[in-house]
Amino acid sequence: MSDAMFMEQMVDLEYNVVASPTAKAFAKSMNASKIIGHKCPSCARVYVPPKGYCPMCVVETTEKDVVAIADEGTVASFTVLTPIQYRGQQEKDDYALANILLDGASGTVGQQRIAGLPVSEVRMGMRVKAVWTPKEEREADDDPRGWGLGTAIKHWEPNGEPDAPFETYREHML
Repeated sequence: MSDAMFMEQMVDLEYNVVASPTAKAFAKSMNASKIIGHKCPSCARVYVPPKGYCPMCVVETTEKDVVAIADEGTVASFTVLTPIQYRGQQEKDDYALANILLDGASGTVGQQRIAGLPVSEVRMGMRVKAVWTPKEEREADDDPRGWGLGTAIKHWEPNGEPDAPFETYREHML
């Protein structure tokens, strides 16, 4: 057994992550209440948010590959979270986060808040629409990592359409 000694030291690290032109264009479109994706010129898969390349075909996607994506989709999978109570915790009630297959996209966007109905009624196949955050309440959001949709969408709620057939989202369940 060693008599190791430890010393505490405070360290401050700063990261400077620069947003790519693709991420900046996506953030700009979301701020304008428009969802865009990139359609691969080889396989026709549509990526939201755009990546600037197709990871399947290993080909670049550019401004000429931009396509408009609907702000409606299908809940492919979801989870209900029960907030753990701690000092300063704002959340008190259970809530649902879903992976949503947007109409016109080839993959899901994850961690999307579902609202407008009790969590017990959230289900796979449910058709939903975006509820956009009012423009004056939106935060500047040009997340350079390209993860998700940012803060322009407040949450998603049922759009009144019948549930989507299982076959339309079965390959997107997590």
